[in-house]
Amino acid sequence: MSSLSFADNYLIVSEINHRFHNSLAKQIETGLSQANHSSHTITTNELKARAYSDYDSIITIGYTAASLLFQSNTSKPVLSLLIPLQAFTHLENSIDKQYRHLFSSIYIDQPVARQLELIRQLSDTFHTVGIIFGKNSHQRKENISDTVKKFSLTPKTITVFDRTELISETRYLSEESDILLAIPDNSIYNKRSIKGILLTTYRKKIPVLGYSKAYVRAGALAAVFSSVTDISRQTVETLIQNKSSGYLLTSRSYPKYFDIEINKKVAHSLNIKLRDKDIILKNMLRNAQNEQL
Repeated sequence: MSSLSFADNYLIVSEINHRFHNSLAKQIETGLSQANHSSHTITTNELKARAYSDYDSIITIGYTAASLLFQSNTSKPVLSLLIPLQAFTHLENSIDKQYRHLFSSIYIDQPVARQLELIRQLSDTFHTVGIIFGKNSHQRKENISDTVKKFSLTPKTITVFDRTELISETRYLSEESDILLAIPDNSIYNKRSIKGILLTTYRKKIPVLGYSKAYVRAGALAAVFSSVTDISRQTVETLIQNKSSGYLLTSRSYPKYFDIEINKKVAHSLNIKLRDKDIILKNMLRNAQNEQL
């Protein structure tokens, strides 16, 4: 891991009592230390009282931390992690254009093309892809639908703004689809709703493709995800890149490194014959290296 021309001091802002966020912060600290740079992690609760002047750059983990930095009028470069593309775009549009070059991001979203390639690699039986859009994702509906078509798949979409209609709309969508593609939108997929969505689709014999290992453990058929190690590795690489450009060019990217998880029990219960996981991942990594995913 190449280091910068001189040692920098980084402030990492993480949401309090979040295990994944805390683990990521620790690995980023380790990566920066190995590259001969120093860092310090605080929680969002501690952020207001701490001055930024002692740090060369700031790393935020999660939406809350990112939102606080966008509101802070900081003059320091900020790299936001684990934030949906749509949420980052909203925050970016909330500040003056002359300051936007200070804010970079590695989105929590996996590229839709990568998720669709996993669907295509899993089985030849998936032709119609159901997608639920909510208030935080409906602006991407046309773009995502077009991407689905490029993979020779048929999109079937619904938009839900009223959470009381979510389960009934999910039930309807399940009757029209071969697989449900979950995209990051906390107005649709959250701790209160995910169990109901998975149960509804399971009863309809329709699998769900998630965007984290947690969804697979909860009952999704499969997911493309980036681990703590994947994200921390890309984070240090991005910091080096941003520094070398003098922070004149912002870096907005999807996760570069990824893995897949498959729930064989769900596949068996739904009578879905899947291809071998190692072969699927090998094909996807090859396509990613060719910049297709």
